[in-house]
Amino acid sequence: MEGEEVSLLCISDIHGKVDVAKAFVKELSQSPVLERINIIIVAGDVGNPQRSDAFYSVMGELAKLGKPIYYVRGNWDVNAPSGIFSEDPLIADLEAIGPLDLGVAVLVGHGKRLRPFKGVKSKPVVLVTHYPPFSILDKGKKLESPYQSLHAGLPEINYLISYYKPVLHIFGHSHSFGGIDIKHNGVIYANVSRLDRVGRSGNYIGNYAIITLRRGGGVSIRWRFLNGIWKRCSRCGRRTHLPSEWTLCRKCANRFDLGFKRLSKDLEKVEVIVSEVGGGELLHEVFHVPISTLKDEEAYADFIDYMMLKRLREVVEGLGDKLVTLPKDRVIEYYSEEPEELIPFSEYLFACDSSKVGEKICALMRLYMLDKRAHVLWRLSRNENSTLISKEYVLASEEALCHEQLVRDLLRQGFTPLAYSVKKGVENV
Repeated sequence: MEGEEVSLLCISDIHGKVDVAKAFVKELSQSPVLERINIIIVAGDVGNPQRSDAFYSVMGELAKLGKPIYYVRGNWDVNAPSGIFSEDPLIADLEAIGPLDLGVAVLVGHGKRLRPFKGVKSKPVVLVTHYPPFSILDKGKKLESPYQSLHAGLPEINYLISYYKPVLHIFGHSHSFGGIDIKHNGVIYANVSRLDRVGRSGNYIGNYAIITLRRGGGVSIRWRFLNGIWKRCSRCGRRTHLPSEWTLCRKCANRFDLGFKRLSKDLEKVEVIVSEVGGGELLHEVFHVPISTLKDEEAYADFIDYMMLKRLREVVEGLGDKLVTLPKDRVIEYYSEEPEELIPFSEYLFACDSSKVGEKICALMRLYMLDKRAHVLWRLSRNENSTLISKEYVLASEEALCHEQLVRDLLRQGFTPLAYSVKKGVENV
C-alpha cells in the first residue's frame, strides 16, 4: 500500500454471533470512520465450533463493509478455512498467506503456527495473534486456559514478540482485559476482545479499535464501543467512548492489574537442573527467557516454571511415557482419604489432620508450605491393555527437599521426589 499511513479496524471474539456482527456492520456503515479504514483485522474466535456455518455467516456480514478482511484463527475457529476465503472483498487467513506489506509496516499473523516467518523485519512489524503473550493483558479462567492456569497467554507468543520486536501486537482471547492497550518495553499491546460483550440492559456493548499506523513506526489507537457514547471517566477525567452504563474507562477499571516492571538483562539466561533425589539428572538445560515480554518478577518465575514443566514432559515422552501435571485443586480430591468433606485448601495447608485425611495428603501439604510452586506429576506408562501410573513424582525446589524428614515421608508415601534448581545469569552449557 502507498501513502504515509494505514488505518486498521480491529475486532475479535465474536463467537459465531451473527446478530452481533450485524449490529457492528450497521453501526460502522453509518459512521464517517468507515471511509478512512483500509483493512479490517479479526484476531480470532470468529465462529462457533458447534455450528459449522457460523464462521461463514459472520464473515458474510463483515464483508458488507466492503473492506479487505484478514483474520487469524482462534480456539473457537475449528471450522474456519485456511487461505483465501473470498476474493471480493478479499477475506483471507493472514497466517496462511504469510506476511503482508502495508507500505508503512509489515502485517504478520499467527494462529496455530508458532514459528516465526523469516526475513520480515526490514520494516516495522505489526503482529496479530489470537492468544495474548504470557502475562501481558492475559487474565483468564483455568477452564479456558491451555495450561490450566490463570494466565490465558501462551509463552510461545512471547518468543514471537522477542523475535519480531513489533511496534504493535494485536490480540484477543482474554476478555477481562479487552479494550485496553499498554506500552511495555517498546511494544504497544492491544487486546481487542471482545465484540460480543453484552451490557446489563441487554444491549451489545462490544469494543473495537481503530488503529492508525504511520510511516516510521508511529501508532495511534482509538477505542470504540457498540452503542457507546462520549463521556468523562469518573476516575481519570479523560474523555472516552464508553457504554452508557459505565463510569470508568477500561484502564481505570483494571488499574490494579496494570503495573509493569522492567526486568534485569542478566535474567535472560537461566540454567535449570531437575534430578531425582538420590538419583540422576532428568533435565539439565539453559533457557533463554524473553524478559522484555514479561510483566514482572512474578511472571518471570511463572514463565520458568512453565518452561521447566514443558521440557520435562518432552523428556518423558521421548522415553515412551507421558507426564501429567496434577492441578493443586485436584490433589486433595485424589489423595485425601475423606474427599467427600468439602474443606478449604487453606485448612489442609495450615492444619492438616492425618487422622482424617491420611499421611499422604499431609506430606504434600508440608511440601506446599515450603514451596508454593511444588507440583505433583504422574508418569503414565502404557501396556497392551491400559495406561498405568508408573511413578508419582513431586517436583520442588532443592531448598524445600533439603528437609530429610519430609523427603523420607514422601518416599514412604510412594512419591519420587524431583529437586529442581534455577541458576540465573549463565551462559550456554
